[in-house]
Amino acid sequence: MALYRGRLRARAAAAAICAGVLTATVLTATGVANAQPKAGPIFSDGQAQIVPEFSDSSQWIRQQLWVETEFDTDGDGKRDRVHVDVTRPRQTETEGLKVPVIYETSPYYAGTASTNSQYLWNVSHELGAVPPPRTSPPLIPFQANRTSVSTSMVSTWVPRGFAVVHSDSPGTGLSQGCPTVGAPNESLAPKAVIDWMNGRAKGYTAVDGGDEVVATGWSTGKVGMTGTSYNGTLPLAAATTGVDGLEAIIPVAPNTSYYHYYRSNGLVRNPGGWPGEDIDFLFDYISSGYPDRRAYCAETVRVKEMNAHQDRVTGDYNDFWAGRDYLNQLDKVKAATLMAHAFNDWNVVPEHSVRIYEALKAKGIPLQAYFHQGGHGGNPPLVMTNKWFTRYLYGVQNGVENDPKAWVAREAEACPPRTATVVGDQANAATLKVADTSQIPLGFTLTVPQTNANGTVTNTTRVVDSIPDSTTLVLASPVATAAGQRVANGTTVSIACSAANPTPYADYPNPAASQVTFQLQPGGNTAGGLTSLAKPGTGNETLVDAGNTACNAGTLATQQSENRLLYTTPVLTAPMHLSGTPQITVRLASSKPAANLSVALVRLPWTGASGCTSSTQGTSTSIITRGWADPQNHSSLTYGEPLTPGRFYDVTFPLEPTDKVLQPGQQLGLMIFSTDAEFTLRPQPGTRLTVDLAGTSVKLPVVGGPLAVGICPADSSKTVVIGGVDSGVQNRVLAGTCTIRHHILDQEKWKNHGQFVSHVGDVADQLAAADLISGRDRGALVSAAARSNIGK
Repeated sequence: MALYRGRLRARAAAAAICAGVLTATVLTATGVANAQPKAGPIFSDGQAQIVPEFSDSSQWIRQQLWVETEFDTDGDGKRDRVHVDVTRPRQTETEGLKVPVIYETSPYYAGTASTNSQYLWNVSHELGAVPPPRTSPPLIPFQANRTSVSTSMVSTWVPRGFAVVHSDSPGTGLSQGCPTVGAPNESLAPKAVIDWMNGRAKGYTAVDGGDEVVATGWSTGKVGMTGTSYNGTLPLAAATTGVDGLEAIIPVAPNTSYYHYYRSNGLVRNPGGWPGEDIDFLFDYISSGYPDRRAYCAETVRVKEMNAHQDRVTGDYNDFWAGRDYLNQLDKVKAATLMAHAFNDWNVVPEHSVRIYEALKAKGIPLQAYFHQGGHGGNPPLVMTNKWFTRYLYGVQNGVENDPKAWVAREAEACPPRTATVVGDQANAATLKVADTSQIPLGFTLTVPQTNANGTVTNTTRVVDSIPDSTTLVLASPVATAAGQRVANGTTVSIACSAANPTPYADYPNPAASQVTFQLQPGGNTAGGLTSLAKPGTGNETLVDAGNTACNAGTLATQQSENRLLYTTPVLTAPMHLSGTPQITVRLASSKPAANLSVALVRLPWTGASGCTSSTQGTSTSIITRGWADPQNHSSLTYGEPLTPGRFYDVTFPLEPTDKVLQPGQQLGLMIFSTDAEFTLRPQPGTRLTVDLAGTSVKLPVVGGPLAVGICPADSSKTVVIGGVDSGVQNRVLAGTCTIRHHILDQEKWKNHGQFVSHVGDVADQLAAADLISGRDRGALVSAAARSNIGK
């Protein structure tokens, strides 16, 4: 894996080849140098390194300009121009150096509007009712004298031999046009900037008129885009145009569908932490552009398009939302893509990245994914972004395309060992000698125990800058620098799992995961059962919607309440790794024609805040994943129908993707409730939802499949006995205290004998596929089932 063992060290002339810049000293006929070497990029371990000649920010070239686009959205009869700034090494002006570009575009750079709740939609009203009108916030002050767009990323990338470019999105800052929140001009604006960097579009020194500005003298034409949240959406938007020169993108927590941001499976839903936000408020939030065009934009975009079609009454999917869904626009995407997201991001939920990752995987585009367990945002480690941009913008063959496809920040208790043993006492050293570096990844953060002069031990951390050989680690700065301090011989240094130190996997979801169906057992008003080792329970159980008095999911999970149904597994006796997208089917009847339906998968005992006013969006939450749906959309996302009170409907929908490991001693809980105070509309309380246990189940993506679920009591049986018939097959332990016998459901009621024998055959096939039994054993199990009286 190149991320672990990159050994590329392109310097001087080698770097020049990659950069397209001559760096060799010019010699006279007598071989005497008559010119200083020209500065160029430096590569080591497959990454662009800081170049001293590029590092003096006072010497950087800074420009602002306006790039002409191919559209007119503000109705003035002229093509809109977007405001751009450029920061690049001085050598691009003085030495003919050409460099690639790291580009970020955003609607946020020039300020945003008030988020006071009085300017958001009122969420306390009946479902299906026309909501009270919303009041727009005060206008964002116009900043006419801005001389640049942003300084983000310049200190990281300019010293490494890249130019950094920013632009204001249309209708924001000093860019002309209208903000449209996902319409085509948001894709075409960055396309125009990339075209300008390649000489295909025109740039000017002024927003109107002005002298022409060109980029081809310093730009190689190769561009990488990145950003977080809205700024992470726009790299994907640009990539959907197929623009030549956009070689790589790193979208971080991107919003890839405004329907999925503001609706869920037909249900009106706000992003976590923003009750009442909808797409028209986001228009107001970013509309910081030229004052003389704001009224036109508000009437044309917000009123006539958004308010006319966003539909806060039904929540149904329609053409308006389809036009703002990038999954529908991926045909032209060719940029190498590194997706980044968090599994506890309840603002832009993780499906936004996973759905695009899956679609691009099918297209065969160079692809990686980085996931962590925190909240909104969070860049991949610099070593990952550096290698990605170095590979695809400079063309350095660093092997990143052969690295693991998925990187997941693992929980501390599930962290795989990545250690090395120090050889010899070492003090005030940035270079550590160790017995073996094979488990230590380049660019990750190493925990180093330091023995103090008084014998106590203090941990410190350093980034691993280089791994020259199999016994040497070069750190970003010295350790054990205090008087009498040392890193003692035999000390274990380690890579602790964190967002900075993700764990590699072959792909996401984990290829070893498969869907396991968990059934509900009676008792949900307190805590019913949840198991993959029993047939569905029978009977109906009812919850009462708390409506506008609802607390959050943490309260419901920790207190007995008529406002939810809770079903829990037995205490786990083995780790259970979930990786992928769960899917639930709820068979329910409502007492009213409309109802919220909310579901949360939780880890128990609950950790983190659980009071009524606390949020379940923090990193300490026990929420594993969650989901929401409108039962009226049980048959169609584009058309919901009023529910007939008392009639049962099957509502099937995905929960949010996840990748988490539950530990022995914990329980997995499935909670079904109605109003989710952090996300849904809040009607009057009292709607009753009745759940049919036999028709309700959840499919969970378990690494290792059904045989890896450890939810069983101890079993000391030596052989597998089926309905009183001894098969003679060894009763192997499978996961925790679960054995083969636990998977043979001979204590359940079966409609007929053949159905039971078929069930045993399925279990035997799973065991054989896992090489846990032989073909002879498989036959013995099925034979014992056939000789039993189960189902007769």
